Amino acid sequence: MSFQEKFKAYQERQEAKKYFRSNNDQFLDSSQWVKTIVGGLLAAIACGIILGVVITALHITSSLFYLICGYVVAMAVTKIANVHSNQVAIVSVVLTFVCFVVGEMTMMYLPIYEMGIGIGGLGIINLIVISVKSLFFGDLFTIIIAVLGLFIAYEVAK
Repeated sequence: MSFQEKFKAYQERQEAKKYFRSNNDQFLDSSQWVKTIVGGLLAAIACGIILGVVITALHITSSLFYLICGYVVAMAVTKIANVHSNQVAIVSVVLTFVCFVVGEMTMMYLPIYEMGIGIGGLGIINLIVISVKSLFFGDLFTIIIAVLGLFIAYEVAK
């Protein structure tokens, strides 16, 4: 087989793949991915803020809150994408983790805000680092429930 024949066969495979993906609803193009990620990120941030406010207001950390957040973020991502696939499920898990970090940040920031202390740009970075550490190295039960929330997000979006 000559180089030209191999190149022609390669081009035909690429065109067939492009045609398949354009006519198959399981694959998203780049504009749909951007819409899915941005919309899912907004939903994750909103859900994380609500999670933090509710936990701070009630003074209890219920495992049900984390499971509900995983479900809500996964449903928002799949509604925006209109697709249930492994790729969307992975995006859903990542955005659910962002939701949990935003929830931890909110729980840490609300008492500081009530004291009238503001934080600057460097303070936000420190707050993010402390929130991730708190999520990983905090209460063992909360870690287990957060992981279950991530599994729920994966299964709902899959």
